[in-house]
Amino acid sequence: MLKIYQGRRDFLIALVGRMVSAFGDGVALVAITLRVQADGAPPYQVGLMLAAGVAPQVLLARRIGRLVDTHDSRRLLVTGGLIEVAATVPLIFLHSIVPIVALVAVLGVASSMTGSTWSALIPRVVGEDQLAEAISTQQSLSVLALVAAPAVGGLLAGAFGTGLPIALDAATFVVVTVAAVLVRTRRVPERTPASDGSQALRSGFAILRTDRVLAPLFVGVALVVLLVGMVDVVLVYLVRETLHAGGVWYGVAEASWMVGMVGGAVGAGQVGTDHGRVRATIAGIAVACAGVAAFAVAPVVWILVPISIFGGIGNGYAGTCLSTLLLSRTADSARGRISAAANAILGGAQGVSLLLGGAVAIVLSPRAIYAVGGLLGLAAAAVLAVMHDAPETEPEPGGPRRTTESVAAG
Repeated sequence: MLKIYQGRRDFLIALVGRMVSAFGDGVALVAITLRVQADGAPPYQVGLMLAAGVAPQVLLARRIGRLVDTHDSRRLLVTGGLIEVAATVPLIFLHSIVPIVALVAVLGVASSMTGSTWSALIPRVVGEDQLAEAISTQQSLSVLALVAAPAVGGLLAGAFGTGLPIALDAATFVVVTVAAVLVRTRRVPERTPASDGSQALRSGFAILRTDRVLAPLFVGVALVVLLVGMVDVVLVYLVRETLHAGGVWYGVAEASWMVGMVGGAVGAGQVGTDHGRVRATIAGIAVACAGVAAFAVAPVVWILVPISIFGGIGNGYAGTCLSTLLLSRTADSARGRISAAANAILGGAQGVSLLLGGAVAIVLSPRAIYAVGGLLGLAAAAVLAVMHDAPETEPEPGGPRRTTESVAAG
């Protein structure tokens, strides 16, 4: 078990709050996707809706990163939580795609701000020595909450309509906002003059570029996300139209992937070096892509369950190791900006991929999209493995290597 003494109370509160919120998000996402598909929306509109949720991570990354590194964490978390509640309530009743996309974009802004704030706050809560275990615990339990969420979302939508699952998501945003109030640890950065006497802060992108481990790794992972992310648009069509199964099986397929991610996230917490985390990240995305490719040849819907678990294990390893690398190699004062930049890179790749998936679905079948995405992702993972320079990944003696952010940090 994770041994956290100082800050244990705050960590547990944050963990429960984020788990509840993740569960609500998973339930609502399934419900909204089923609603849009049932209302006759073509795949490109589903892709547009999903992309709207990640677009703010790209467009507002610099502003959000600076906001997180220069303002009180509690105020940001509470404000973001209240915005999320306000944006979710109208979705309970809406069916028109235009306002749905607009509100999903608002949720994306708030989610990007609160996500970066939590990421920067957790290291202060648990301490640097416990960071890897804390991230592993947080991600595995958050994913565990998502295991049941897709199936619950499908069941609730089928039994009571799509409004109830979305209302449940609004309630979970209230819970995580209360958790933010209860957490005693606060991150209140102080502006420090840069070396030239100015108050300018380096952007997260600039900081990320200086790290010889993170920079190429993020480029490679973003490429894989770009190639593979488009399958998210067509899963509901693969399950319901190609394999002729019901909405519950769509939720079960999503949940099975999450089950695998839990196992991968737990295993990733045992990786103790930068070198090992880089290798686990690359291997993990290769396994995930192999699972995606296997979807293309699934003869019956139930076979998606073991395939999803297999791919999810790789996904869990890759995501947890990459998150640990990002925070452990970054100075505390820059973690808001680096988290926002990382979200922008991966979120941008995902958003473009979702739009691409919606467009490609006009000419390719769901099976073909899974085959193309999975195989191209495998090829990208292989190239990343060949290009990886192992000696650069070991931490410096005496502690984790930091990205080059000194007096310019806010």
